[in-house]
Amino acid sequence: MEDIVSLLVKRHMNLVVENILSFLDHNSLQSCEFVSKTWYLVIRNGKLWKRLYGRVSQRKPLLQNLMIRRELEAKHDTENDEFLYKRLFYAQQTLVQNWSSGKYKTSLKALGEVSVSIFTMDARRILYGLRTSPSVPSSIMVWNRWTMESEHFLVGHQEWITDMQICGDLIFCSYYDGTILVWDLKTKEVVQQFQDQEVVDWVVIHAAHGLLITCTSILSGLTDRDTSVTIRRIHSPTEMAIEKTEEISNMKVSMLVSDENYFAVVLSSSSRNCIKLQLRSPVDFQCVHEISNLISHEDSYAYHSGWLVTGSSEGIIKVWNPVTQTCVQTWNSQEKIEDLHLSSKHIVTRNSDGKLFAWDLPISDRINLLEKPSPSCLFEINGSEEVSMMDPSLIVDELQILTISVKDIPKTDASTSALTIRDFLN
Repeated sequence: MEDIVSLLVKRHMNLVVENILSFLDHNSLQSCEFVSKTWYLVIRNGKLWKRLYGRVSQRKPLLQNLMIRRELEAKHDTENDEFLYKRLFYAQQTLVQNWSSGKYKTSLKALGEVSVSIFTMDARRILYGLRTSPSVPSSIMVWNRWTMESEHFLVGHQEWITDMQICGDLIFCSYYDGTILVWDLKTKEVVQQFQDQEVVDWVVIHAAHGLLITCTSILSGLTDRDTSVTIRRIHSPTEMAIEKTEEISNMKVSMLVSDENYFAVVLSSSSRNCIKLQLRSPVDFQCVHEISNLISHEDSYAYHSGWLVTGSSEGIIKVWNPVTQTCVQTWNSQEKIEDLHLSSKHIVTRNSDGKLFAWDLPISDRINLLEKPSPSCLFEINGSEEVSMMDPSLIVDELQILTISVKDIPKTDASTSALTIRDFLN
């Protein structure tokens, strides 16, 4: 007896079948391919994997990043790859399996006789900010993330770099004296340069939602800092207009990140023994929520996709919903936590010996999380070979864990740096 799909195909009603199957998720679509040759051909000829990608990729940046990786890794001809979108969903499944089993490929890339002070990345590139002597300007190395080929070498300001971010083809870079440079990688030129304060202690920057936020800290006592915040609207690479400024007394910005719903700002004060988390509007940077009791001074912490995760020196990990101010899960990692990083699905902690521990971020089922058993450590990574002299020296996303080691060359003032890549797709 023929099934309904085969009967509809016999009546040349393929468009009806394609429309029905286009509502399936990737697991269901994969199962349908194995029903029969007719079902398989309907899915292939109707380009249903491509339609599924178009439907869900905006909500799943990981799929977009996998697409970018495939385009850049081997200059893949994505236009003529009939099975491209199916492969992307299979790669997504592979990542889940490899994180769960601790399966990854490790590679080491020597950066040479340079001293990296800060590094960051996006889906396409890795940026290295290089330390400088007083007589040599700071510089930025830009690499293709997937081929490890050098794309640009940018010589910047005389001072050391405090913060750095890549946003599309723009690089935003702040320096110890408060100077902020904006590079356009298309032209390899500085397209913006400004300095909001002349006497500064630290600068934190972040660009998202069409805004550039600069937070300049100024010493206001032996330990405390005042912070001056400047909000600029990014109209184009060459036009960034100040929309407003804000002064925050006796607090410094310790973290500034964003997701699709908020800017997340962590403010700290040593004299008040106080740490605040502010969630600010992506439209105008107005404070929407302020929470004062989720983070202690001894905690490591990270924010990603609406979740705050804290790790204490006693090894206690807590997952918070900062909007409702509720702790949805807590457990003891049994290790002192010196550093904590967060991706969309995983937590990576580092202890005082440099050892890394990976955990699932337990948010897939947002109901009754407190009734679930504590997550188990997925895997451990021995970090004994990594001598860290910088912060951050670790970056995590769903595709890779990247660490930088910086080692002094004996009897000289020089250093060597190396990048260790742990890839969960290979």
